[in-house]
Amino acid sequence: MVYPYCSICKGTRDLCGLGRCPLLESIRNRITGIELKGRSVEGGSPPSVFVGRYGYPRISVGPLATPVQGPHLERLESPEYLYTRPLEEVYSLRSSLIRGRHRLDVKVAKDQRVIGSEPLYTVEKVLPLRSRKVLSTVQELSLSGRSIDTEMSSPRNLSSSAGTGLFDSISMPMGPSIEISGVSLRENPRVPNQIERVAGDTDLRASEASIYLHGSGIGTRHIVRLLSVGLLGDGRRRKLVPTRWSITAVDDIISKELIKKCSCLQPLDHYRLFGHSRFGNHFLIALFPPPFRFEMMEQWQSGSLWGGGDILHDHEGPRRRTTYASSITGAYYAARLSILEHLQKIGRSGGGAVIRWIDSDYWAPLGVWVIRETVKNALQGPHEGFNSQQELTARIDVLSGIPSWKSRSIYLSGHRESRLEEFT
Repeated sequence: MVYPYCSICKGTRDLCGLGRCPLLESIRNRITGIELKGRSVEGGSPPSVFVGRYGYPRISVGPLATPVQGPHLERLESPEYLYTRPLEEVYSLRSSLIRGRHRLDVKVAKDQRVIGSEPLYTVEKVLPLRSRKVLSTVQELSLSGRSIDTEMSSPRNLSSSAGTGLFDSISMPMGPSIEISGVSLRENPRVPNQIERVAGDTDLRASEASIYLHGSGIGTRHIVRLLSVGLLGDGRRRKLVPTRWSITAVDDIISKELIKKCSCLQPLDHYRLFGHSRFGNHFLIALFPPPFRFEMMEQWQSGSLWGGGDILHDHEGPRRRTTYASSITGAYYAARLSILEHLQKIGRSGGGAVIRWIDSDYWAPLGVWVIRETVKNALQGPHEGFNSQQELTARIDVLSGIPSWKSRSIYLSGHRESRLEEFT
């Protein structure tokens, strides 16, 4: 059963009061499980790690590895590759990744050195040797730019202790979870120089490190891994960050820097409209002259996973957001980043609006990488140009899968007058 607020909850807030999400459970029943035996999992990691959020500040940390043999393990963590595959195949590939769980306090990633007479947080005082080894090995794995043969050992028989797969609206789907007591790497990681530099710089802020890595060509997935396991930022403030939070944080950090950079570029002097669809996600992306403004509208339509809900909307003006985009959540930040990367690429300043509607073909969530990649692919394709906002909105009326989109739009509807302070 789909409730009216399922599109707001997306299986994470328990707004129905059932204590579980029946919709996500029905998806788990459609996914073929992987059989586990013994007390260890040996296989390749793309590389990939996952940091959970439940129980914060004491949360689960561990690698993702697959016992399924095959070439090109990096593809399991590559949004660019997964984007080209059918949805069923994406789930089949990602469900082979076994998620290790070892519970740690988020503060264990703080610098262990002593500065002056003030001792910093010391891992040795609070962690047994086994946990310290798990943490250091997971961090070592996160540094790697290539797949690594990995072994995860469990204190229990895996055939009876493996959890269910994990999937939500933010993270990539993954297979069953196991409690782990140890992790070992069968080979040395190959660490890009830029990553080695920022991970070892305990005076560099996490935001500065993320911006530097992005500008150096390091993918956002790798930056997210580093932030999640506490390898970025001031050494005294480093901590473990749940992967779900890290994804949005990295998108937001890079976007804010690109907003500043794009504001100095030549203004876009007309309106552009792009469109693209993937996995039952349909997008219209409008670009318009500066100053920078951004809004996103989203509707899960009848028959879709969270179907039949109202139009969700979040926006920001030139003075930027100061609160989390709680209606559209992580998809908002993913779409905004792709638009800003495009504006930087074409050397223009301006704003953007995204209209997204989701149909029944999107029967299971894949994560916000779908939004990021679909918007990016749309902006690489052909577009229609318009000399006025009226022409643009008339065309959107023809193409949009949300007939009443104007009722929520702020920057394209023409129903709102801009205020002087928005331009200063």
